[in-house]
Amino acid sequence: MSYEMSKLAGRLVSSEIRELLKMTRKPGVISFGGGLPDPALFPVDDIIQITEQVLREKGYLALQYGPTIGEPEFIEALVQHQADFGEVVAPEQVCVTSSSQQGIDLLTLLFLDENSPVVLEKPSYLGSIQAFRRAGADMRGVPMDDDGLRTDLLEEVLDQIEKEGKRARFIYVIPDFQNPAGVSMSMERRGHLLRIAEARNIPIVEDSPYRELTFAGEPLPSLWTLAKGRGIIGMKTFSKMLFPGMRMGWLQGEPELITKIAMVKQSVDLCTPSFTQLILAEFIRRGRMRKGIEASRECYRPKLEAMLEALKTHMPEGVTWSTPGGGMFLWVRLPEQVDAKAIFPQAIENKVAYVIGKAFHCDGSGHNSLRLNYSFPSVEQIREGIRRLATVIKQALT
Repeated sequence: MSYEMSKLAGRLVSSEIRELLKMTRKPGVISFGGGLPDPALFPVDDIIQITEQVLREKGYLALQYGPTIGEPEFIEALVQHQADFGEVVAPEQVCVTSSSQQGIDLLTLLFLDENSPVVLEKPSYLGSIQAFRRAGADMRGVPMDDDGLRTDLLEEVLDQIEKEGKRARFIYVIPDFQNPAGVSMSMERRGHLLRIAEARNIPIVEDSPYRELTFAGEPLPSLWTLAKGRGIIGMKTFSKMLFPGMRMGWLQGEPELITKIAMVKQSVDLCTPSFTQLILAEFIRRGRMRKGIEASRECYRPKLEAMLEALKTHMPEGVTWSTPGGGMFLWVRLPEQVDAKAIFPQAIENKVAYVIGKAFHCDGSGHNSLRLNYSFPSVEQIREGIRRLATVIKQALT
C-alpha cells in the first residue's frame, strides 16, 4: 500500500534521544537519562482509597464524558492548589489538559502556521522543540546563562524577525529550574522579559512543571503573577511534581483565550478523562498533593547534593555544570573538542547513560553538552554513575 501523507508527517523524525536511550537497557547501566520521578514517592495506597471512593460516590460522573474545559470540581481544586503555592488564578482562566504535552500541542494548533516565528531558550525542552518542528515553525533560539534567558539578546532576535516583516507568535520559556539547563531566570530578567513582550505585544508561554520542586525557600514570583495573568499563557502538569501516569495538566490564560483553547481541544480529544480528574480533585482536597510535593523536595535535595559533590570530586578540569535550586535536572558543559554524542557508546560500555545536549538546541548546536537527571537514581547510583562518566570524559580528553 502506498500512502500519501501530509506535510506535517514529512516533518516527523524519530527522537535521537529515544534511539540512544535504547542502549541503556543493558544490565548494570546507571541511567541519568530520563526525567522520571522516584517511584518510591508514588502515593499508591491513597490513590487506591480515593479511587474506590470516587467510583462509589461519583461513578456516574467518573465514567462519563465530561466538559472539554475540565470537571468543575477539579478546576476548583487546581485553583486551590495554585493558591497554596502563591499563584492567583480564576476558574474561567483554566483549561484542563492531558498533561502539559497536550497543552503544547493545543498551543501549536492555535498559534502556529508553517514558517511562523517562535522564540525559545537555547537549550529548551525537547518535547516543545518537537511540537514546534512538527508545526513547521521558524524556531529562533536565544542563549541562556546562569540567570536564565539572555533578554539582551532576545531583543536582537525580535528585531531581526521584525526586519523580515514578521512578528513572533509567542516567546516560550521555562523560568524555574529549567529543563534541561536546571537554571532559574533572575528577577531582573523576568522583569525585562515582561517589558519586552508587552512593548512588542507578544504573548509569553510560561512552561512551569518544576516550580513547586524548590529546595531552598520559595521560588521567585512567576511571570503569571508578575503580569497578573495579562499576556501570559501558563502551562502546568502534575507529572513532575508527583506522578506522570495520570497524564494530568492544565493551561491558564485570559478567559477569551481559554475559550479558543477549549474549541481546539474539542477537535483533539473531546475531554480529559473525568475519572482521573475526580481522583486528583479529592487528592488535592485532602492535602495529599502538598504533602507529596514536600516529600519530593526532601527526596530530591540530597540526590542533587550527592551529584554536585560527585561532579566536584571526579570531573576533570574544563568541565562545568549548573547548580540548580530545584527541579530534576543538571546541565554539564564539556570542553569544546568533546562531542557528547560521540562518547555516548563509550559511556554505555562503562555502564552509565545521559542525554546528549544537542537535542535540546533548536539550531543543532550544543554538541559539547549533556543533561543529567538526579530524581530517579539512588544516591549510591549517582555517586558511582558520576565516577564512571568522569572516567569516560577523561579518556576523551587524552
